[in-house]
Amino acid sequence: MTKRRTARIVFGIGFVVLLADGAAAIWLGQVSGRTALVVVGVMLVAAAGGLIVAYRRWMTALDAVDEARRDLQAEVARLRHAASAARGGRPNPN
Repeated sequence: MTKRRTARIVFGIGFVVLLADGAAAIWLGQVSGRTALVVVGVMLVAAAGGLIVAYRRWMTALDAVDEARRDLQAEVARLRHAASAARGGRPNPN
């Protein structure tokens, strides 16, 4: 399993747990007449929404890192080829 898939599963479980806990707290607060439980429930639902935003930002950052890694690998290959050509040797296939 890749790290991204593991992260997706963990974030998904966290989202579902926060959302379910928030909904349950809101329901329990309404049934029992306690405003504090409703407030806690709304905060948990908001935290679930914040988790989605954090996940998307994190995936965007990982995409940027992957792109930079590919660019770096291509640059290293170009530099190896140029160094090999400057020495007058055969180009390295790597």
